[in-house]
Order: sequence, then structure tokens, then C-alpha cells
Amino acid sequence: MKKEYRMFKFSHQVGRNVIEFLRDSILVVAASAFLMGCASNPPGLTVQDGQFYKDGQPFKGYGINFYTVLQRKLGIEGNPSNLSDTSYRQGLETLAQHDIPFIRFGANGYYPCDTDVYLNHREAYFKAFDMLVADAERLEIGLIPSLFWYFPTVPDLVGESTDQWGNVDSQTHAFMREFTTELVSRYKDSPAIWAWEFGNEWIHHADIPGDAHGKGMTEPEPVPGEDPFPPLGLAKSRTIKDKMYRKNVYMAYQAFADTVRAIDPHRPVLSGDVMPRPSSYHNFHEGSWENDSLEQWEEMFLLDNAAMDGLSAHFYYFSLDDEWREIGYMEYGPAEQMEFIMEISKRVKKPLFVGEYGPQPKDKTLEEERRQFEFLLDLMVKNEVPLSALWNFDFEHVDQTLFNITEDNHRTYMLDALQQANRELNK
Repeated sequence: MKKEYRMFKFSHQVGRNVIEFLRDSILVVAASAFLMGCASNPPGLTVQDGQFYKDGQPFKGYGINFYTVLQRKLGIEGNPSNLSDTSYRQGLETLAQHDIPFIRFGANGYYPCDTDVYLNHREAYFKAFDMLVADAERLEIGLIPSLFWYFPTVPDLVGESTDQWGNVDSQTHAFMREFTTELVSRYKDSPAIWAWEFGNEWIHHADIPGDAHGKGMTEPEPVPGEDPFPPLGLAKSRTIKDKMYRKNVYMAYQAFADTVRAIDPHRPVLSGDVMPRPSSYHNFHEGSWENDSLEQWEEMFLLDNAAMDGLSAHFYYFSLDDEWREIGYMEYGPAEQMEFIMEISKRVKKPLFVGEYGPQPKDKTLEEERRQFEFLLDLMVKNEVPLSALWNFDFEHVDQTLFNITEDNHRTYMLDALQQANRELNK
């Protein structure tokens, strides 16, 4: 982000209030952890003594994102649903053949329009989800559903501004609780469900200095001479009430975690977030772009995951020579950064989930792409990252050409590398 943006002053008192709220929630997290430890091999994953456990044993695994495994049936970006689509099965079978133990995916629509099946054809929505769970059980592939991928979607559905994520009495929270309760209640006994994830990269949109930033997309305007884009259901305009702050994200995280744990006290609850920006502490407290100290950066990383059972991070390749850095402690390269977050994980006894990783999202040679991928996977292996998911399997999309992995394209070697890494774990 450019530093000429007008600084938005954010009071220290707000920061203290949020921290006090999260301290009060520690008892809830501790009680959940106690129940997990007392249960006898519950389905899916659990967290015990700072580690992921499965079937009563410590677990590590290298998975992959299969973002559209369900959404290709529900409709994507305003396109019609196709509930008879079973193409995901071939994808799951390919992953099973490569010994990939789990997938992370979107559990409902990215945009408001993509939730139509759940809202208006609920029986069909759950029939589609039931099929996915049954196939995952058959193939012994774990599922980590991410329930609220994009932060403006639910507020736009219910006609509220996005600041209502900070209001537990809002219609936004009511929708979140209803959807979460239905999903968790229906699948809590399935061995295919490994963990419950809230959303995707919400913190990345929070506390960005400047009134114009961090509000979310609006409905696209028609472009003369081009085919109209299907309506997405997004708000047509945004106001300052739509600007996202950590204080609202934290309230949403805690409410989600409480809702899940009331039904399923065993499985881990995770945020699905990125690592903090290099200036997150100063974004949060002062609305400035001043770089954080190492201690300040760690404080924000822990605060961002305070309501959760593990630490979440997304880890795309970067270099200290990059002009702009959007994640991590400013003075650390990727190797130092990975070592640091794993050291934090072990010290606070919260296992790390790298929910996304991959080469840089920019044009590069195939040789450089492979080097970056192998470098990152090697970081996961050397640092004994307990759970990680490569981005992304079988999603042909204009914005995903730099990431799309299939068994038939030039990135199939990535599946082979994951297979070998998982086999090494199980020797």
C-alpha cells in the first residue's frame, strides 16, 4: 500500500477493549480443549497439547485446496447451478491416488448470488453437500470447509453494512449462526470433516489506512460493448460503515467459534486467515503504515488467532527484494518467517495451519515456478509444519491461471511431490 493514503486515527482504547474481550474468551477455548482431550478418538482432527491429533495419534499432513469441489454444483459468479455435476468425483479420486489426505474448500457461495441454492433450495444444497461428504468418506479424504469466504457476502445478503460483523445482535450474525448451526449439526459425526474454518483472509482487509480502502467490492457497472456480467448481489455502493476493522473481525471470529463449540466441542476451529501485514500493529492502534517491531508483529499474530484452536497463515513465495510486502515481519525472508511462526506455534501450544501456499502470483518461467514451489514445500517439511494446503486444484478461471493444478497440466509434478512428502511422513 502507498504511504500517501490519508491516515485514519484509531484509538488505543478500542484496542484495549478488544483485547479485554478476547481475554474473557480464553476460558471458552480452554474448556473446549479440555473436552477434546477427554474424548476417546472423536472423528476428524482434535487439538491436544499443541498438536493436531487424528485417530488418537499426532497427525501431520500435506493437503491441497480444492476450492470449487462444492461450488461447481452451486454456481459460481452468478452462473447457474448444476446440481447434477459430479465432475468433482474424478478430482477427489485423483487426489486419493496421490495420497493427498485432505482438501480445503468453500462451503457456500463467494458472492451473494452464489448462495441461491442454500437460500431457496435448501434440500438440494444439503443433498449436494451430503454427496461430497459421502464421497470423501469413501475415499478417506478429509474435508476442511471454509464457511464465509468473502467478508461482505453475508451483510449484503441481509441488507446490512459490513460493520455489523461487530454486532452480535445483527442480522449478519443471525445468518452466520443459522448457517453454521445447520452445517455443524448435520456433519459433526462424519469422519470426513476434519476442522471448521470461518472464512478466507478477512484480516487482510482490516485496518487499512484511508477511508476508501477495506470496504469490499461493489456490484460491477455494465461496460458498453461488452456482454453484461451476471448480477452478483453485491451492494451497489459502500460507505464508511463498510470499512473493515479487526475489532469487528474479532467479534465475528469469537461468535463463530462459540457457535461451533456448542455443537462440536472436539474439532479445531480455525480462522482461514493470512499472516499480519508488516505494519499491522500500527494499522490497528494508530492507522499508520509504520513497520512493526518483531514483538508487535507477534502480538498481532496471536491476537488475530486468539479465538481459534490453531494459528492460521497463508504463505505465498516472496523475496526481501520485493517492492511491496503484504505479509510477515518486514525484515524476514520466507525461511526466517516460517521458522518464526513455527517457533511461536510451539511456544503457545497452538498448531499451525498453512491454509494456502504457492509460488508468487506473478508471471514467471516454468523453471522459476517449480523452484518456488519446491522451496516452499521444503520449508513445510524442514519446519515440520503440521498441516498445510497447496493452492489450488482444478479451477479453470481467468484469475487462477498462475495456480491451477491438474493431473493433466504442467503442474502435475506438484501432486507427485505432495504424494512423496506424505509418504515420507508415514514411513
